[in-house]
Amino acid sequence: MAGGADATTPSMAGMPGMVMPSVFAGIPAGRESSGTAWQPDATPMFGHHLMLGDDWMLMTHYNVFAAYDEQSGRRGDSQLHSVNWAMLMAERQDAENKLTLRGMFSLEPWTTTKRGYPLLFQTGEAYRGRPLIDRQHPHDFFMELSGTYRRALAADATAFLYVAPSGEPALGPTAFPHRASAMVNPMAPISHHWLDSSHISFGVVTLGGSTGRWQIEGSAFNGREPDEDRWDIERPTLDSYAGRLSFNAGANWSLQVSRGYMASPEELHPGESQHRTTVSAQHRRGFAGGGQLATTFAWGVNRAGGNGTEAYLIESAWETGEKLTIFGRGERVQKTGEELGLNPRAEKFAIRQLSVGGSYELTPQGPVAVALGGAVSYSFKPGQLDAAYGKRPVGAWVFVRISPGKKM
Repeated sequence: MAGGADATTPSMAGMPGMVMPSVFAGIPAGRESSGTAWQPDATPMFGHHLMLGDDWMLMTHYNVFAAYDEQSGRRGDSQLHSVNWAMLMAERQDAENKLTLRGMFSLEPWTTTKRGYPLLFQTGEAYRGRPLIDRQHPHDFFMELSGTYRRALAADATAFLYVAPSGEPALGPTAFPHRASAMVNPMAPISHHWLDSSHISFGVVTLGGSTGRWQIEGSAFNGREPDEDRWDIERPTLDSYAGRLSFNAGANWSLQVSRGYMASPEELHPGESQHRTTVSAQHRRGFAGGGQLATTFAWGVNRAGGNGTEAYLIESAWETGEKLTIFGRGERVQKTGEELGLNPRAEKFAIRQLSVGGSYELTPQGPVAVALGGAVSYSFKPGQLDAAYGKRPVGAWVFVRISPGKKM
């Protein structure tokens, strides 16, 4: 993740502002996102920068929500918690070589509890031998530990190697904690496990190449989702594979299609493997006065044992200017009775969820942005789920968000 392609990046040590190299072999810095995924070239990413000698650029980025979460109905719950992560990056490049080292960490196993936080109709992963249902699991402390080496082959062509004891394979769109359309929303998508749940995989090796606006890559990685011990680095195992083709159509569009095989992804179903296919488009539009609109469209399907379920997502975040941001997300996900802990276990239920919210920045001129916000989610489901969820299940959030400021 990096700053806007032509940004002047001040030092976090208070030295004069300096212009960092913004393009390497035809790849603008703003194009690089989570793992080896791409986002629109014009996407800004704000962080604190520091030069170490003449060769290394260091950056830190973070996103912290302190929130109260209230989910209604019999299967709802309430919780005061913090969703959070911080990233440290070191980068060095010359005309032919670029090395990026990245570490990303989260305290969510402590700040959201080992069971995560309440979120109606969310499913995926397990705790104490039971599936997590209507809760979003916490991210592991070691979200990413990775190194990426790019070698320039021509003025606009590279080959690269990404190695990560904990990292993200070439599968799915930019992961939701990093998407400009999702970063201001405290709620995880309920389509997460159809699109980008592999963004924390303990063991990833990716080889790829890019030319102009195209990138093709393939990964070997650990298909098993993280276990309930969220503080360790699990043994890397390369038992799964994925491939992705990305295309950046101009400065404001980023498209990808990917397919992967995940060996035994679920702890509670060790004999069942899964194929996943995803297609997505990310768009960024800037406005006079500094505002922007970031939008993601995504579709994913999981197939296991001859059966498949799919998910659709559209989400946007509109920064109207210096202070006010409005965001929203719409999803349609097929969840089985087994995933929801209901009967009949094999039946597929179409769940639709709409979330809307906004935040107001209290420190628009500072190096650290502090925003106060709120959000509400509405879930629409088949009538046969009324007994479990009630007729109109609703979720509500009030939060404070802390992130790097736009004016350093």
